[in-house]
Amino acid sequence: MKLARRQIALGATGTFIVCVLGAGSVGGQSAPEQNPPMAETVFKNIQVLKGIPVDEFMDTMGMFAAATSKDCTGCHSPNILAGSRDAFAETTPMIQRARQMVDMMNTINRTYFGGRRRVTCYTCHAGTPAPGRVPNLALQYGTPLPDNPNAMELIALPGAANQVDQTFAKYIQALGGASRLATVTSVVATGTYAGWDTAFGEVPLEMFGKAPDQLTTIVHRKEGRNIWTFDGHNAWFAGVDSAVANFTTTMTGGNLAGARVEAMVALAPARIQQAFSRWQVSEDIIEDRPVQVLQGLNQGQSPVNLYFDESGLLVRLMRWNETAVGPVPTQFDYSDYREAGGVRRPFRWVKTWTNNKATVTLKNVQPNVPIDAARFAKPAPVRLP
Repeated sequence: MKLARRQIALGATGTFIVCVLGAGSVGGQSAPEQNPPMAETVFKNIQVLKGIPVDEFMDTMGMFAAATSKDCTGCHSPNILAGSRDAFAETTPMIQRARQMVDMMNTINRTYFGGRRRVTCYTCHAGTPAPGRVPNLALQYGTPLPDNPNAMELIALPGAANQVDQTFAKYIQALGGASRLATVTSVVATGTYAGWDTAFGEVPLEMFGKAPDQLTTIVHRKEGRNIWTFDGHNAWFAGVDSAVANFTTTMTGGNLAGARVEAMVALAPARIQQAFSRWQVSEDIIEDRPVQVLQGLNQGQSPVNLYFDESGLLVRLMRWNETAVGPVPTQFDYSDYREAGGVRRPFRWVKTWTNNKATVTLKNVQPNVPIDAARFAKPAPVRLP
């Protein structure tokens, strides 16, 4: 039994409204990839969220939205609805309160948890605009709520380490076998994309992949393109949904590590096991179906969870990115596996994260097509409408 939650619709109007805590664009120059620009050098009027990269800053906005069930208009000036990006920098009473809350949260974590982010926005708000003060007896004596499926903590099964090799072997076999997978060195695909940012209308999508882990996805919205690229080392986003005009966002932390895993799922699944130094095994249920969960761990990185059904196929990927106010999840749900080029791959997946939910449906997949290396270069900024 689940509590009803209001849907969070960042970008539900068809154009993504950039949620920034008192922020407006001041420039669009990219720094070297080893030193991406910090939020305060890109946005205006940043007071407490200084010293974090732009992608982490935007994920922090996503945490605010998820924790409070608000969208951009819940905190920012109503002038943002008139298309003024500078209006995001206007200080409002809600922005002032949010700054106070961040300071309070940091004080609690520093004082009682040695600086670890044990208390986050979600700890108290839990999807409500105002944290409650009075116990809810219906919850106390009602059906217990299910565990949060997006939680990072995993209840590992004891003595199950030997299942890791078996699970990955079953996965590779379900896809067609290691020898067949090795014959696919590139993939070009076309299909559709539909999400909050398109008002759930389908728009054209292109995907270009080169094994083992170079991947570019282009969504052709009527307002312009959105481009995600991972070149094997660095990841970027550029498009009409960019945080600021004429700006390409460099992915860092869990977003960068996640981009690599997402590319390997699409292009070189046999390499996933070796991408992590340690694995934990657990179990779960997705839509009344039992699944086996493998959690990959690397020192200094957020974990990645892989969920396999009874046939051995990957049905969910879960990753996290640490932000200034706690970790935020990104979830991929894979389905409609079909054979293309002798191997099976998902032709449909749903990506859910704190600022959007989108469905990708592939229509045509061509393996081993020559791809220009320029497809995997850092994308140029896309001019905003």
